[in-house]
Amino acid sequence: MKGKVVAGKIHGTHGVKGNLKLELYHEKIRLPDTIYIIDEETGDLKPLQIEFVDRVKKLIKFKGYDTPEKAKEISQKLIYIDENLLPKLDKDEFYIFQLEECDVYFKDKLIGKVEKVDDRLPQVYLIIRCVDNKVRYLPFINQFIKDVNVEEKKINITPPEGWFSL
Repeated sequence: MKGKVVAGKIHGTHGVKGNLKLELYHEKIRLPDTIYIIDEETGDLKPLQIEFVDRVKKLIKFKGYDTPEKAKEISQKLIYIDENLLPKLDKDEFYIFQLEECDVYFKDKLIGKVEKVDDRLPQVYLIIRCVDNKVRYLPFINQFIKDVNVEEKKINITPPEGWFSL
């Protein structure tokens, strides 16, 4: 899956023509004619040809999936696209996949690795597995995030006082 990233998710069916509900993880993503899902049997990426996308109604239809029963076979799947198709972000903006697995440093000392990014709340949190094997949450705000280097997979932080004793 090198070079591919999750762009969204296919949800349940909609109507009688094989349409599926679509959730894109970034409003500026433009889907190519072919997207990919993971084939559960092989674990490989399986290409799907898009017949149409309705961004207003958030619907998608794929060639060869013309009935609700057939479309249901690919519902609840993450969709993958080539990483180079992602919209360019502004300075100091990052995709979640770019932050995950980054090494985290405090005063040039490795203190852990980002296991996950939690963006379900108004404030985004880095979930960091520290070298002491404790999991700590750090708000992704300028006050605590000194700098991010996605190429080197490195994040420098200045955590709040007492954060390490949590």
